[in-house]
Amino acid sequence: MTVTRRAGGWVVALLCAANVTAASREPRLVDAVKSGDRGAVRTLLEGGAAVNAPEADGTTPLHWAVRVDDLDIVKRLLKAGAHVTALNRYGITPLSLAAVNGNAAMIETLLAAGADPNTALPEGETVLMTAARTGKVEAVKALAAGGANVNAKESWLGESALMWAAAEDHAAVVKALIELGADVNARSNRSAFPRASPAAENLITMTFPQGAWTPIMYAARQGALESARILAAGSADLNATSPDGTTATVFAIINGHYDVADMLLEMGADPNPVDVTGMGALYAAIDMRTLPWMQGRPAPKASGRLEAIDVVKKLLARGANPDAPLTKALLQRQHTVGDPLLGEGTTPFARAARFGDVAVMRLLLQHGADAHRTQKNHTTALMIAAGLGTDHVTDEFFQDKGTEADAIAAVTVCLEQGADINAFNDNGDTALHRASGESIVRFLVTHGADINVRNKQGRTPLEAALERKDRNGAIRFPRAVSALRDALSLEAAANEPGSQRQ
Repeated sequence: MTVTRRAGGWVVALLCAANVTAASREPRLVDAVKSGDRGAVRTLLEGGAAVNAPEADGTTPLHWAVRVDDLDIVKRLLKAGAHVTALNRYGITPLSLAAVNGNAAMIETLLAAGADPNTALPEGETVLMTAARTGKVEAVKALAAGGANVNAKESWLGESALMWAAAEDHAAVVKALIELGADVNARSNRSAFPRASPAAENLITMTFPQGAWTPIMYAARQGALESARILAAGSADLNATSPDGTTATVFAIINGHYDVADMLLEMGADPNPVDVTGMGALYAAIDMRTLPWMQGRPAPKASGRLEAIDVVKKLLARGANPDAPLTKALLQRQHTVGDPLLGEGTTPFARAARFGDVAVMRLLLQHGADAHRTQKNHTTALMIAAGLGTDHVTDEFFQDKGTEADAIAAVTVCLEQGADINAFNDNGDTALHRASGESIVRFLVTHGADINVRNKQGRTPLEAALERKDRNGAIRFPRAVSALRDALSLEAAANEPGSQRQ
């Protein structure tokens, strides 16, 4: 829609304002159209009613006839001289309303009367995009046949009709648009999150670009299985990445659409691309198994017939690297602080150990995972497993998944692989420094953990536990403290003169 044409619409509205006021004392044409009274419409037109007299917002009788989807009245109004390109004050034309309804015959009639097939709303939404969003394939075909640009994009996010159809899983429309020449690898606009102020640097440590998505990324995010399948078969790049390195497969996984991820892998998607944090599809699928609940933001509910572990199995079978590490600490959802135990160098095995996901730990080992790989700061998977239940920055942000029994099971798997129970990281912390549960402490001590070892701050496991307090100043893990004190008491008793253990 050109500025001149839009201005003309406003002129029509202004010139007809007086007619609207005068006509308000007798039945108006627009009222007859709204009610679908064809006889009244005919009578009013024959009596000289102003066919283009608008309402206060510029909506004309033709707008209303299209809105109520009455093709007979539309034809009568057009014959009487209705302006097919009239704009109301919102920038809406009759053709835009026809696209909403998806009536192909109506669209063809308006196009034949001179409607612009590339008509767009002020923000750039074309009538083809509108029809694609509503899922009316015949309407889409009618507009394309009339000259609509199938690759036009709206101006806000730079999204195309194919992207909209894919996101809504209108598979028939997706197929039609591809056949009509829509670009299956077109990208939306790229933008970036605003950088954090210095005061927020503890919460936002990275700036991720957003946008620049392809149609199949929209389908994957929304769980649009059939549309994604059609796009994949239509030469969509299955390994294309967003600016932060996320693939359609990962988009599907992190939104709980495991059937879509499975299909993409079957269609040939590479299981190994990673994003700017080093997270790939395998890590993402494992992460979804035990994603911690964050206040107000529960993990996505899985759709379809598959579970996350099914995708883990498929990825490993397809050659996913079981040891691919994070290259940066992950932010939690919505750029809040992440899990302090999952730092740079965290492997899929360590991520599974974090919440005691023994089934995945063993599965990874079967596919060659190295249980001895550490994070960059030399934190081991055993330390991470022992830290199950270690709080994040604030209680209200997160609740861990997993129990102390899960932690013990994960620690056991690590020990079976020969892990050193007294290994320490760059801070000098051992698994016992990390332990936050009573039974975890007792298990570690029973299996040889040193209760007197000091970290680089000179703190023993007990001293470290005593320093972990909540916002009210109370000890966070009193049972772990009790277990550590009990262990120290038993050691002291065993070392007393005359003790049978000496």
